[in-house]
Amino acid sequence: MRSWIHHSRGKVLRQAGTTRDGLGLHEDMMTRQGFEGRDAHLYRRNEPILWKRAEEGGELLDFDGTAVEPGDLTDAGGFPQRIAYNADVTVSVSRRSANMTYSVRNADGDELYFVHEGTGTFYTEFGPIPYEPGDYVLLPKGTTYRVRPAGPVNYFLIFESADELSLADIGPLGRRAPFDPALLYVPTPALDELGDGRNEEGEWPVRIKSLGSYTSVYYDFDPIDVEGWKGDLFPFKMNIRDYRPIMSDRLHVMPSAYTVFMTEGFLLGNLLPRPFEAAEDAELIPPYHRNMEYDEFTFHHAGTAMQVEVAPASVSLVRRGRHHGFLAELQKKLRANVKPGDRIDMQIIFLDVANPLTVAPELQAAQRRGEHYSEGTVAEEGE
Repeated sequence: MRSWIHHSRGKVLRQAGTTRDGLGLHEDMMTRQGFEGRDAHLYRRNEPILWKRAEEGGELLDFDGTAVEPGDLTDAGGFPQRIAYNADVTVSVSRRSANMTYSVRNADGDELYFVHEGTGTFYTEFGPIPYEPGDYVLLPKGTTYRVRPAGPVNYFLIFESADELSLADIGPLGRRAPFDPALLYVPTPALDELGDGRNEEGEWPVRIKSLGSYTSVYYDFDPIDVEGWKGDLFPFKMNIRDYRPIMSDRLHVMPSAYTVFMTEGFLLGNLLPRPFEAAEDAELIPPYHRNMEYDEFTFHHAGTAMQVEVAPASVSLVRRGRHHGFLAELQKKLRANVKPGDRIDMQIIFLDVANPLTVAPELQAAQRRGEHYSEGTVAEEGE
């Protein structure tokens, strides 16, 4: 819900999101429906992220994604590892190091793979889809496929959606922004000549996921044997390098503008390289934020977080109602170091969920405490 009725009381910025240097206060943004609903900007004496201590469940969660070791890392017949989930979306990690000895078909929902590391091919019944770092590979519910890596080092972040995934509505920006849909890679049928996907008995198993569990059916022939298809239901891929972020020289654009896929239950998008805002009164650093509707899950693919070093494959989770943002000391340092023409180099995948996420034990075991900083986490290092 939006309203044109706005009030202003006390010491505030005339225009929210502009430079705060002369105000002497910290800007704190409280929002409903992510950044789409009503909001309030509060101007505080103290940094709201500097709480003295937090009880269990109140802390900001930061994880080392490289410490998650799914079964498919060492076993060609292994599975990805679920790391977080709710009724709308399941997030898993796959680190497949060898060709699948089976094909898979998910009857529970769409699957969206984000490729963090590795190259290879998704063999689907619609045709092969080559993959490389930065790819989103969307496999609609019910698609039969298998993965053939080109080498042993691969890292996929998998989002399984209970509802049908759709591309986000870009509204008045037109049909060719922030990416041109003509750049989507749509496969053409091609039979797999290498004969992968067989078990030791020479059968072709298909693992079918339904109601959260797997069962297998077996063939004497390759079930990926399609020689033609037509229709408007098909797998495809796109790469983040083809996504052109929406920018403003005078105002910080909020993350929801970078949503790529969405359902009723979540938004999924990317924060990507772009120039810093260059106008004289532009604020380079987003305000402190507490999201009252969504849990915020992020995966750091590459680059820095506003020039703050972050390890690749870092995962963070900020629960609704928790403040997050950059320490004032870091903000001051960043403003002092940014020169005209400098660019933000972050490559971050974000997932905002309406229903709270449950963190799986396998991800909990990879939690880091007080040693890492990213958008959404606070480090004790250097304080």
